[in-house]
Parts: sequence; C-alpha cells; structure tokens
Amino acid sequence: MVRHGPTVRREDVPLHDDVRWLAAALGRVIRRLEGESAFETVESLRRACRARRHGAPDAPSLEELLAQIEALPIEPLAVTARAFTLFFLLINTAEQVHRVRRARAYRRVDNAEPQPGSARWAMQALHAGGRDAAEVERALLRLDVRPVLTAHPTESTRRTLLQLQARVAELLLAGDVAPPGERRQIEESLDAEIELLWVTAEVRQDRPSVKDEVSTVLWYLETRLLDASAGARDALIRAFEDEFAVTSAATSAATSAVTSAFVPLRFGNWVGGDRDGNPNVTPEITIAAARRASYAILGRYADALRELVDRISVSAALAPPVDELRASIESDRALLPAVYEANHNRNADEPLRFKLTFMAERVEAARRLTAARDAGRVADEPAAYTDVAQLERDLQLVRDGMVTAGATQASRMTIEPLIATVRAHGFHGYLMDVRDHAQVHRAALDDIAAQLGINTLAGSALRAELSGRRPLVNAHLPLSENTERVLDTFCAIDVIQKEMGERAASTYIVSMTAEPDDLMRVLLLARETGLVDLATDPPVSRLDVVPLFETLADLEGAPAVMRALHDDPLYKRQLVARGNLQEIMIGYSDSGKDAGILASSWALYQAQEALASVFRDAGVELRFFHGRGGSVGRGGGSPVARALAALPPGTVNGRIKITEQGEIVSQQFGLLPVAERTLEVTLTGTLLQDFDLVPSATAEEGREFREVMADLSARGLAVYRDVVHEHDALFAQFHAVTPIDEWADARFGSRPAYRPGAGAGIAGIRAIPWGFGWTQIRLMLPGWLGAGAALSHYPSTPRGLDVIRRMARRWPFFDDLLGKIEMVCAKADLEIARAYVHNLGGDVALLSRLEAEFESTVQAVLSIRESEILLRENAVLQSAIALRNPYVDPLSLIQIALLKRKRQLANDDEGARKPVDAVLATTLSGIAQGLRNTG
Repeated sequence: MVRHGPTVRREDVPLHDDVRWLAAALGRVIRRLEGESAFETVESLRRACRARRHGAPDAPSLEELLAQIEALPIEPLAVTARAFTLFFLLINTAEQVHRVRRARAYRRVDNAEPQPGSARWAMQALHAGGRDAAEVERALLRLDVRPVLTAHPTESTRRTLLQLQARVAELLLAGDVAPPGERRQIEESLDAEIELLWVTAEVRQDRPSVKDEVSTVLWYLETRLLDASAGARDALIRAFEDEFAVTSAATSAATSAVTSAFVPLRFGNWVGGDRDGNPNVTPEITIAAARRASYAILGRYADALRELVDRISVSAALAPPVDELRASIESDRALLPAVYEANHNRNADEPLRFKLTFMAERVEAARRLTAARDAGRVADEPAAYTDVAQLERDLQLVRDGMVTAGATQASRMTIEPLIATVRAHGFHGYLMDVRDHAQVHRAALDDIAAQLGINTLAGSALRAELSGRRPLVNAHLPLSENTERVLDTFCAIDVIQKEMGERAASTYIVSMTAEPDDLMRVLLLARETGLVDLATDPPVSRLDVVPLFETLADLEGAPAVMRALHDDPLYKRQLVARGNLQEIMIGYSDSGKDAGILASSWALYQAQEALASVFRDAGVELRFFHGRGGSVGRGGGSPVARALAALPPGTVNGRIKITEQGEIVSQQFGLLPVAERTLEVTLTGTLLQDFDLVPSATAEEGREFREVMADLSARGLAVYRDVVHEHDALFAQFHAVTPIDEWADARFGSRPAYRPGAGAGIAGIRAIPWGFGWTQIRLMLPGWLGAGAALSHYPSTPRGLDVIRRMARRWPFFDDLLGKIEMVCAKADLEIARAYVHNLGGDVALLSRLEAEFESTVQAVLSIRESEILLRENAVLQSAIALRNPYVDPLSLIQIALLKRKRQLANDDEGARKPVDAVLATTLSGIAQGLRNTG
C-alpha cells in the first residue's frame, strides 16, 4: 500500500534548486576540510539511502545499510552524522526562505487573491460575510494575543546557528533578485557561511544553563518578535482601512481608535520563571531573567528614540510648541543639565528634537540602572524613567506636537508605532510567568504550620488566615530550605514588579491543579510577601493565580473547581482585585501522555466549553492559555489558522495565550518575514474566531457528532490506557529501544527528563521526552495510539462511514484532529522503528501489536478522507517528507548502530563511551531537525 507519495509543484521548484545547491556546497566543504574518503563515505550512504527510498532495483536493503554502518569506526560516523544533521539545518533554512518567497509572490501580483490567513484575506472574508467597520473595529480592539516562549529541550538549535541560518537565508533571498554579475559573490558568501557551519559545534559541549536559555529567548525578542509584531499589527490596520474604505486622512472614530489604541500582541516568557521540576530555576535566576529582558527592551527604545532625534525636525518658527512641551523640557533640564548644555543651542528652534534627546538619555539611564542591579552594584541614576507611564506620557507629548504642527502622517509612521510598542512591552519586554507544582505550595504551608504548631492550613483554616492580615512567617521561624525557596520566589516577583512594573511578572501558574485550595494556598503565600491583601477594602492583589489543568481527571473536574471558587467570597475578592478576569491554562502534554490523542483532545474541547459556560454564568471574563507542544502527542502539529479554527466556539473572544515550544520556536520565528507571517496568521485566526463565517453543522448533526466523538474517545482511551498504563511492557520497550537515556545526558536544555521525586516509569517521565523518544525511532506512537481501534469501528458500516466523513467535512475540531493523526502517520516509518526493536533487544511481539494498530489507523484515515494516499490535499508536506526521509534514514541507522555499540561497552570504559555519546547527541539533534515537530 502506498501511503504517501512525493509531488513537486511548479512553484516549489526554487526550493528544490536551493536544496540541491546547498547540498552540493556542503559536500564541497566536507571534501575540502575532511578529505576525499570522508566525503565518499557520506556521499555513498546518501546515494544508497536515496536509492532504497526510490525503489531502485539494485538498492541495498535496510539491513545491508545497517551492516555497512556498523562496520565503520567512530571517526567517519561522526563526520557522517554531522553532515546529515547540518544538511537538515540547511534544508530547514531553505524551506523558511521558500515561505518568504511564496508570501512575496502573493503580494507582487496586483489585484491577486490574498494569501490565505493574511490580514487582507481575513478582512475580505469579514466584508464578504456582511460585517461592517464598527463591528470589526470592536473585535480588533478586543484582540489580546500572547505567544509565550518556553525553553523545552527538544529545541536543539543553538543561538550561534540561528544567526548563521539567518545569514544563509538572507543570501538565498538576495540570490532571487540579484543580476547575473552578482550571483557569484552571493554563492561565495554562501560557501563561506557553510564552511563556518561545518567548523561550528551544532551541539553544545556543556548543558546550557537557564541564563543561556534566557539569552536565546532575548535574541528572539530583540531580532525577531518586536519587529514582526509591529509588522503584523500594521498589516492588520492597513487591511482594515483598505477593505472598509477607512483612510488615514479620515477623521472617523474607527481610524483613530484602531491606530492609537490597537495593541493586539504581547509576548510571554517561561524561561527563568518556570521552576516546576527544574531545580536550576532559582529566585535569583528569575530576577536576573527579568532584568535582562528589561535591559534588552530599554535598548530598543533608546535606539528608536535616537533614530527619531535624527528624523524629527519640526521647526518652532513654523509650528510653535505648546506650553506643556516647554515645561517638560525645563523639567528635563533640571534632571540632565549636561544634555541641556550640549544641545540647547543646536536644538533651540527644534523643541521636539530637543525633547527626544532628553528622552533617549533618560531611557539610557534606566538601562544603566537595570544593568547595575543585575550586576549587584549600587547605582544612582536620578534621570532614569521610573516607570513606563512616564515614557509613554512623553511620547504622547511629542505625538501631540507633531499633530499640532500638521505632521499627522509623519506622526503615524514614526511616533505612533513606538507608542504601540511601549504600551505592549513596557519596561519588561517579556511578560514573565512563574510556575510551580501544587504539591510544592502544599508542602511549604504544611512546613509553616508545623513550625507554628497549628493545624494544617486547608479548607476553612486556610481561608481564615487569608481573610486576615496577621503574618505567619517571621525572620526567627525555622523553615526548610524548600519552603524558604518558595517564599523567596514570591519575594522575587515583588522585586521584579517594583523595578519594571506590575505587568512584568503578574502571572503565577499552579501545575497539577486539582482542587480550589491549590489556588488559595498560592494566595496565602503571596500575602506573606505583600503581593496580596484580600482583607483590605478594596482588596489588593498584584498576582493572577492561574490553575493548570493537565490530566484527564483534572480536566473533567476543572468546571467544578472553578465553580467552587466563584462561590467562594474570598476568591471573589481576588477576582475583583484582578479586574474580574481569570486565566486558565489547559495542558495538552500531560493529558496526551495520560489519555492518548483521542481522549485528551475530546477532554480538552469539552473542558473549554464547560469552563466558558461556568464563567458566563458567574459574569467573570476568561482567558484560556493553551499549553501546546510541537508534537501531535502534545497538542501541536496543526497549521496555526486550522488550530485556532478548531477551538470551541465562544471560548476565545479575542483573548488567547499559546505556548511556543521546542523547535517550533525556530521554525516559526527564526526568520523575520516568517515570524511576521506567523503572528499575522495568529492574529487573523483569533479575530475570525469571533465571527461565524463558516457554515457549521446543524443542531441535530452537532448532537450526533458529539455522541460519535464521545464513543471514539472511550474506545481510544481503553486501548491507550491498556497499552501504556496498565502494563509495563510498553515503557520497558520505550526504555530499551529509544535513546531516552542519551537524550537525558545530551546538552539540549536545563530541564531534567523526569519529575523530581517521581519514579522512572510512565508516571515519572515528562511528556516531552516521552514524545521525543518515540519520534527519534520514527514510530510517533503518542500521535496515533488508540486512534486505529476507535476510528476503524465506524468505516465498517455504511452509516458509520457517512457520519464520520461528515464530521471531517463539517466540524473544524474533528477535521483538525484527523489532520494531525494523518500527518503523524505520514511521518512515521515502521520499517525504521522495526530496525530499532530488532537490533536493540526490544519486544517484537509488542511491536507487532503496535504495527497492527498503526495500520488500522492509516486505513481508517484513508477511508474517512476518501483517499488512496495520506496527505492528498497537502502537496507541500508530502513533498517535504519525501525530500527529508532519505536523509533522516542515515541518522537513524547510525543511531541504532551506536546504541548497540554503546550497550556492549563496559560502564566504566569512559574513553570508549565518550566519543560514542558525542555522535549519538548529533544524531538526536539531526533527527529532530529532520522530522521537525518533535517536541
């Protein structure tokens, strides 16, 4: 049976040309630097694997290829593994470049249909659907979209390589438009970059610290996210104005509101704040991470202000300044007399330029103060802005001066984008979330209660303490090191808020929330450090306490937990203090590991519906935070627009937070145009969730679909729980045949593979390495296990086949779910997985059962899709898989050979094991690069 086949569209020919050129350039570098023998080893393996994939009659079998690799010494294997790993890094770059190329192709053609998902496309759809400007304006102003970057260790791309990839991408794009005479220079520059790539270690020699991870997310903020968010915002404004005939010259309220108050994007960060199970995230690290983000954003503001000093040249002789501007300059003179003396003669006739000069210096003073605090130095910077509101007032003053002078368009193009950036990103840059496990807070309060000699702080006793103002903790109370660390975390939040503003760190996420007390404990601990006072009138709280519902049981119990909190008079005071808005995080990773793809997806969907209903009844605003990973088993794997369309209607309302994890971060944000496109599609997808533009199922169909989905969920859950949780064989298989131990030892991230204190079985392993391990051996098990037994039940009868096909056509949720399963099946390779099991002592009988379930899944998907091949409607992904598979295969075979070799070595033979581990780390990175959504 042919499950997927390669197709190359005419418009994708430039991508394939780029890949061929990059492969040849990499080959030249290997030949030059490693020698002819090394090049021939790589090239012969490439040709052989490609011939096998293409079905050449004289191609070697997989077993013959593995035997060839097993015969090679470690040195040529190291070169070969690096060659294919770096080739994938170049392929990924070429694919990102091609995304940019295709987006530009849409824009180059006058009156062409807009690119699906773009701002123009969304506005045309809204207009065609009968929506008017005022209605769309209201929806735009409600938008509050927050991508949140995390440092999960499936992301193996170093910051150094991200920068190199960006340079390669710029050269490839330059080659598209360069005249023939300049092509040679571009190709020589590409050769130089690939040469540098070869002599740069693709895997770190030491495990990255949390501060290293902070450095990486700051690189994205400074070089990608700020500019991309400004571009996406501008695209949405312009598309709205163009489609609804609202021009910048008009005086309409819509134009004024959207251009001045539209702040649809803010960025969150978990790096340095997420301490759940990561002992490396200390309170000191949290403060340092926030300060470095502040330093970065202040640097951007200073650069922007200096650029405005060069550009804004409004003459007082032509446009006299208002008294407020003159008074402001005099105040600045008192703060910065040296700046006044240096500039007052030159800028006497240009007060706006003079004002901007002072503003740039005040921002620099704030930046110096932040750097001094980070270095532990005492600094005195009286001119520094003390909060972002001061900077925003000064920017508004400059804007008003330009508008008064008649420079309205100049203001729109220069000052207003900076005002929007400042409103969005404050003095913090990233909105830092702090996260810890519910059990950590319980243990801390149990320790405090024990030291005080009082009853356990739970239920009414917990609420009695929280409703009062008597502190529980004092300097003389002996507490455990863990409890001190918990309290110090809340102190760190207080420090960050006082230095950078409340928004800088105002979200505290409680992992594994199971009961109302899990949130009340956090509020009591926060009260001990002055962040919360619910006893005063009006109540005060500087912290949003966010439950994270993760397991199947917790998702099912979430509505009852939140209903109990809404009925709690004390928690009502917390909601009043936080503006009557509650954030709830739902975990795709642990629910997927707990229940499998079908049951977890359905539980997440139902939980969102039920929670939205609970909040509507209580009159409380709700924002969902979707904790998705990159892999299908962790909620990822869908195109952005499709994933947003698949959310339950009425659960978004313009507000959403979404984690960006693993290698998805570099895929979505590694190049500036790709980052802008990603954010634009995220904004339009969130916007369109507010409107019913796609014909939906009838009420009767909806009931029928839900009954079928409930049945699918139950069937899938029974199979998944039986295989994964009720017997030990699968986890034993996982440990025997996947490189999970090598992943734990590799230097991808700071987070351990197992939760502290948990056992080494399925309950203790984190969802990330669980998915990563199965992906490495190409089985992709979390993305389909249980689906085959459930889905195959319905195509077996005409009525069942009809209803499930209608579900795929008319229910976005089910279409997306089926699409994810289809994609992961297309990427899986059972022959490769079989090689791991047979060669590494795995359970062959268990594998046979899994293979039957996999084939059942594929057959059911094909039947529902009415197709003979997987991904029939996605030629781009078909082509990408076909392009990549021949080059992932050598890495898989090297990994199998070296895992066998390593397991034959003595544990104390460090000299022999170390080079083997180094090459295995390279294969882990290469397979992750090759298969992409692995984390």
